[in-house]
Amino acid sequence: MAFVTKRLNSPGRLGPDLIELRERVGLTLEEAAHKTKLAPSLVKAFEREEWTELPDPVYAERLLKSYVSYFGANESYYLHKFREGLEAREIVRDRATLLPRPMRVGAFELAVTPRILAAAGSLCFTLLLGGYVFSQARAMSVAPTLRVDAPADGERVEDPHVIVRGRTVSGATVTVNDEPAVVGDDGGFEYELNVPRGTTVIRIVARRRHGSESVEARRVIYDRPLPTLPETR
Repeated sequence: MAFVTKRLNSPGRLGPDLIELRERVGLTLEEAAHKTKLAPSLVKAFEREEWTELPDPVYAERLLKSYVSYFGANESYYLHKFREGLEAREIVRDRATLLPRPMRVGAFELAVTPRILAAAGSLCFTLLLGGYVFSQARAMSVAPTLRVDAPADGERVEDPHVIVRGRTVSGATVTVNDEPAVVGDDGGFEYELNVPRGTTVIRIVARRRHGSESVEARRVIYDRPLPTLPETR
């Protein structure tokens, strides 16, 4: 560490020593403030001993130490003068009372606008995604609609070939008495069924791939005409 030769000034006087220190290296007050990265008003307050213009003593002492160290001077000498000046003016130098105290900050005070927007965007995305997943799951679990247009329930037919037709939702499968029917892209389906003489129950089932099923039943009655007997004379 470099040492600076200086003359002795009056005890308890910090200002003249700081002025002498600065002038020995040929700096103006503004130049010294710029090089030590302190505000010119703060350097002026130190040199003029304007104690009321200084920050709290603990913080001011740290700034003074940084300022003096730039010039390579004996830090303890100037800090001693600074403390003597505080004592002469009965200014308390207490770290416990003069240092900034921790403050309790509410959660809302920490929520700056970008964080609020990010949280709101994330919440909206989550809600939209959840709604989409829920709607898809519900659509898969709900039974498909099923409408049977023919035959009518209880219909009597004179031909064993019965056409079963109707409509369901697109993508569903249809079976007629456990046999697959052809389903069009629009959900329309048709199936030809041979029925025996008498009453036949036709069971039509529409089913989603991973969901419930809808069931309709139709009864048809096939009356085969009796053979015609020859006339007797």
